[in-house]
Formats: sequence, C-alpha cells, structure tokens
Amino acid sequence: MNLSYSVVIRTLGNTGAKYQALLQSIESQTIQPEEIIVAIPNGYELDYQLGTERIVHCEKGMVMQRAIGIAEAKSEYILVCDDDIQFAPNMVEELYKYLLQNNLNCCLPMEGKGDKWDTDHLNLKYPLVTRLRGRFTGQMLTGYGKSNYLDKLTYTAGHKVYVNSNKLDECYLCTTACFQCFFINTELAKAAHYEEEKWLQEGSLTSYAAYDEPVFFSKLNLLGLRMAYALRVRYQHLDAGVGRKAVDKIEAKKIRYFSIARNRTIYWYKYIYSTAPTFGKKSLALIGGIYGLTNYALLTILINLRPKCIRSLIALFKGYKEALEYIRSIEKY
Repeated sequence: MNLSYSVVIRTLGNTGAKYQALLQSIESQTIQPEEIIVAIPNGYELDYQLGTERIVHCEKGMVMQRAIGIAEAKSEYILVCDDDIQFAPNMVEELYKYLLQNNLNCCLPMEGKGDKWDTDHLNLKYPLVTRLRGRFTGQMLTGYGKSNYLDKLTYTAGHKVYVNSNKLDECYLCTTACFQCFFINTELAKAAHYEEEKWLQEGSLTSYAAYDEPVFFSKLNLLGLRMAYALRVRYQHLDAGVGRKAVDKIEAKKIRYFSIARNRTIYWYKYIYSTAPTFGKKSLALIGGIYGLTNYALLTILINLRPKCIRSLIALFKGYKEALEYIRSIEKY
C-alpha cells in the first residue's frame, strides 16, 4: 500500500516505559512512517530513543508543541500521538483504509481493547450525577435519537454524544475528537494554523490548555473537515499523567476552574459565536453560551461554598475576568 505519513509526538520526555511502548508500536507498523517528529520543550531530554527520530526543541506547552510538530511534517498524512499510548501493528494501515473508503480527511481509532471500545467516551458508563452535571453545564450532552454523527460540537461550548451511533461497521461523523491519537491530511492540519492559538496556554494561573481540542477541530470544521472514528480500530491509553501527579488536589481544582472558565469562554466567543454565519445561528450561539457558561459558574459556586474552597472560586472568577479582557483585546482589531 502506497502511503506517505509522518508521526508527530508531543512529550516532556519523562513518561518512561509508556513512551517506549509508543515507539515500539510505531516501529512495528505494517506501513512504516517516512519520519518520526518528536516535539520536546527546550531544556528537556528524551529518556528513550529509537535513533531515527527527528527531535524538535521548542517552547513548552500543549499547543505549541503540537503546532510545531505539525508544521515540521513533510509527508502527505500525519499520525498525531500523545506519548503514553500503544497500538497494534496494523493500526495505521487500517486507519488509512477507513479514511479512503469513507472519503474522510481525518479519522481516529477508538480507545479500548478488542470489541470493547471505550463506552466511557460515549457517556454510557458515567454515573447519573455526572451526566446530569454535563447536561446542566452544557459541557456534555447526550443524544438518544438516530444520527449520522457520533460526537458533535454544540452552541453551549460543549459536545453532544449520540449513544445509539455504536454499530461497529457504520461510519459516524464527528466534529470534535481527542488529541491522544488521530490520523489527518497534512495540508488540512497545517491550514488550521494551530500556532495562532497560543492564548490557550497563556493564562496567568496555569499554562494548562483546557479546550485545546475543540479549538483545533473547530478550526478544521471551518476548513471543510470530514472526520470519523474507525470504531473497529483500537489504541490503548496508558495515561502517564506526569503533570497531574505533581499537583495537590486544591491546586488542581484551582487550575481546572480557572482554565475552563477562561478558555471555554474565549473558545465560545471565537469559534461558536463569532463564526455563526446567520442571525438565527448567532442567536442560538448566544443563548447556548449564556446557558453553558452561566450554569457552569453557578454549579461551581454551589459545590464550593466552604471556606477552604474560597481560593478555587477566586480562580474561577479570575478565569472569567481574563477571558473578557482577552475578548476585548481582539475586538479592537
């Protein structure tokens, strides 16, 4: 099979055996990549190498490392990977076949093993309270009717998962996806100019780039993205979680509230409200944004009305404040 593709990996170089498992998965592919590009921050070093990688040192951050890796790719397609996954030797071959068969320009494997795909991703195994919270805040809605989509971005700055889109041999489109592993046309990926979204990692309290995935895929949707999950193709997420382990629970809560409030608000304004093509859709975007952003703030306040949580609430409001300041700054141009 004639396929030209690059592998792009974002890493800090400290995930140990999990990163080694990824490289071994790549090395075992039935169709070998033309190049393996590893984007690692300045001052960091890899703890394991195959010896054939092209190492690109760059500014630290989820956005900039992925953007640099994509920009450096020279093949027709790119396999974008996080540094803590592994997959079968035929994964790339199967993704490419699926992409061609269904006239896609991007496709993704499902997290899981064998015929048990990751139903947590489809909102099926989450507790009722989690599902109700997702609906109330507009972050994770559930569709039960028949649809040609599996996962779709919503006006509430969230996404809607269609739980009946689960026949393994059907092709269900999606307008958003996970950054852990996806296969995409290089020209399309570069046209998104992801480097322009550095604001995602520039919050005053944290560089954690919440909402990086809907931002990237929203830009691709504007460029004519046609994307779907290949439901029979699997990868396994080994979940290194190196950064999370280094942060205590209170600090982690502050980071989460701040980054979601800030980045979700900016994302809604830039890629939902501002891009709505008609008055009707702009009105729906406004209603959806008010619903999602307001309810998230209300729920967060209600579950944190305790003295020890005051710093978390301050972080939440700081996130909204910085979002409004950013929006005002871009409105001037």
